[in-house]
Amino acid sequence: MFRKKLIFLFLMMLLAFTACADEAEEPEVAETAVPQVAAVDPTIPPAEATAVPTEVPQANPTLPPTETAVPVVEASPAPQRFGILRFRDSDTTPAGSFQLLLEGIAAPAAGTHYELWLVDDSFNTLNLGIFDVVDGNVQYNGTVEQNLLASYSGAFISIEPDGVADGEIGTIAFNGVVPAGSLLHIRHVVTAFAGNPDGNAFLIGAQTQIHHAMEHAGFLLDELANDNIREAQRHAEHVVNILDGETGPNFGDLDGDTLAQNPGDGFGVRAYLEGAEEHTNLALTAEGVTAEVELHAGHVLISSDNALARIDDAIGEALRIIASDSAAEAQPAAEELMALLAAALNGVDTNGDGVIAPIPDEGGILTAYVHGQNMASFEFFAADGATVAAAPAEEAPAVEAAPTAEPASTEAPAAAAPVVIEMANFAFVPNEITVEAGTAVTWVNQDNGPRHSATA
Repeated sequence: MFRKKLIFLFLMMLLAFTACADEAEEPEVAETAVPQVAAVDPTIPPAEATAVPTEVPQANPTLPPTETAVPVVEASPAPQRFGILRFRDSDTTPAGSFQLLLEGIAAPAAGTHYELWLVDDSFNTLNLGIFDVVDGNVQYNGTVEQNLLASYSGAFISIEPDGVADGEIGTIAFNGVVPAGSLLHIRHVVTAFAGNPDGNAFLIGAQTQIHHAMEHAGFLLDELANDNIREAQRHAEHVVNILDGETGPNFGDLDGDTLAQNPGDGFGVRAYLEGAEEHTNLALTAEGVTAEVELHAGHVLISSDNALARIDDAIGEALRIIASDSAAEAQPAAEELMALLAAALNGVDTNGDGVIAPIPDEGGILTAYVHGQNMASFEFFAADGATVAAAPAEEAPAVEAAPTAEPASTEAPAAAAPVVIEMANFAFVPNEITVEAGTAVTWVNQDNGPRHSATA
């Protein structure tokens, strides 16, 4: 009975739940346009679905820089230098003598000859004469009564007809050059400089003043020989003041007599040498500097440095004399003083090779002066359009080697013939000479230097 009631109750609850569900409102659905679909041919099989890849944006690739073609410009070969014209002091005139050294030039055509000329800034010319060519080489010297280095700034070589003296200048074969900017300061070193006492060039002033210092060193030695220490000290003061000049650190009344005595020009050997170095460096850095300027500027600087070091030592010896209490005490310093002054002027052959060279511890003021003149050497090059080089020697035809090697000879090779090379101030053209091993070479210096030989 109870079970029937329970089933009846369950049925009633089910009916109530169904009625509630029917009463609930259905939601309104918006009408949506349905796209029309094209009719599909049933005979065509459906296409397989293909996956469409998703494109991912990528960074733009970095392209290598485009290479720009750079045209290759071949450097023009350096013009051939055929030689130099240099100047020297004659017995009577500063820079009054000259020497022309050329090599590898062609002889002039038959019926013509070469003539050497100088030209100044106003195009006035000086004919230095006719010279010969021997086996492509020229060594030509001469002397005039004027300072050639001071007066002329250019040189050239012309081709002239034989037997014609009409005063006209023929075809120019060679031009001799030295940069104008370099020449200006070279003249200050060895010719003249308006800012110095008496307008002296720096190395001329240095020579003049050191001669005065040597003169008073001689007076000093004479006084010591007479046992007169006070007078010797007075001359020692003279030496110091001549060397140091009025602006020098040691200039003054050194012997205590209340007077700063100076028989020199007041400028001082030291100041002259320092000025020479300054203007040499200006010549060296000028536009278009030549090989001759570069080479000999170094020689001037080295030799001037040597002289300055000896000047410092000489001043030290003179101060020792002034501090001495007796002639006997001062004597060694006086002798060393004279030796140092001579070394500052003339240089010293330190290595004993017979030559006072422009190298450390050797060259002096005179060495610097000669190489200062060398800086002003004109270097000769072919004029535009001129064919002046000597034709190269014909090469001997090649000889085929024998098929069977010969045994080496055990005999010593014959000694090569001796060679004599002429130089001017220990320079020669060409500046490279090849000789066989074992050749005895004798250099003959045309500037009154010592004759010496060597074996290659």
